[in-house]
Amino acid sequence: MSNMQQHLTEQLKTALSPSHLEVINESHNHSGPARESHFKLIVVSDYFNDLKLIERHRFINRLFKEEMSHIHALAMHTYTPDEWQMKNGAPDSPKCAGGSES
Repeated sequence: MSNMQQHLTEQLKTALSPSHLEVINESHNHSGPARESHFKLIVVSDYFNDLKLIERHRFINRLFKEEMSHIHALAMHTYTPDEWQMKNGAPDSPKCAGGSES
């Protein structure tokens, strides 16, 4: 696990006490030398129960205000436990036009 990936994971655990959390470093799918520049978050938390999607994303953007100067892309998939149970997964990330094929 990369340093940034671990940092994001720890911050989300502390702030949201998620019932499910995935912090995925997708930097290898993108062009350029940055190894910790593209992340996908899948967060399931009771904290989101009374928040609209935009409010959930704003919360995470505020949480990672400083980190965002080092992160090029942050895909956020934020769910309540009920939403997560209904969806049973997050969408796949799109392929990067300049990235390496896996």
